[in-house]
Amino acid sequence: MIKTNIYNIAITDNNPIVIQGLATLFKETQNYRVSGVCNNGNALRELVNDDKSINTIFIDLKLPKTNIYRLLKDLIVLHSDIRIIVFSGYTLPKLVQDIMELGIHAYISKKSTLPQILDTVERVHNGEHFIGSSVYQKESKNEIEDNNFILDEVDTFVKFAELTVRELDVIILLSRGYTNKEIASKLILSKYTIETHRKNIMKKFKLKTTGQLIYYAAQRGIV
Repeated sequence: MIKTNIYNIAITDNNPIVIQGLATLFKETQNYRVSGVCNNGNALRELVNDDKSINTIFIDLKLPKTNIYRLLKDLIVLHSDIRIIVFSGYTLPKLVQDIMELGIHAYISKKSTLPQILDTVERVHNGEHFIGSSVYQKESKNEIEDNNFILDEVDTFVKFAELTVRELDVIILLSRGYTNKEIASKLILSKYTIETHRKNIMKKFKLKTTGQLIYYAAQRGIV
């Protein structure tokens, strides 16, 4: 007897029209189930933690209060059984390469046809990792401008994704009003070590004040 795959899908996008379109497609297709929809990283984390049946994620790259690199890395490590498909309007080669190197299963454009979307789900569940052909379609002037905007954010996202766990701890505690001495006590480290972490973080992001750092991190969903 041939086993039939059931694809339980989580859709994460900041555009309700995109969510509705994908949800309608999957609901009308046999063996596809929409397990939930989200518009930010925290909601997606909660969804996949609560619903163990989810085996496929469609995710946009531009989500509010979300460090997309950190989110994708966490999903890949903590939910290695889930197939992750980036569904984005951004097609810059550098961005696509950075995202694929994280270990996601497929990167497809929002220009993809309905058959291409369904084919992508089938292919990633057959073990493939690939970039959809729609990513390479010629861009309009507006799309080029949008891509240039996201390119400015790429290096920042990468830097946040490469922060150590301890550096992230320091940023979070700083945002909650802790002093260096209090952070040292909480993390069981010396005050000198905390000061070093703090200086390294500020240098990495070329910031001058703690207020700038906290604002910077909050804008990208870190705190």
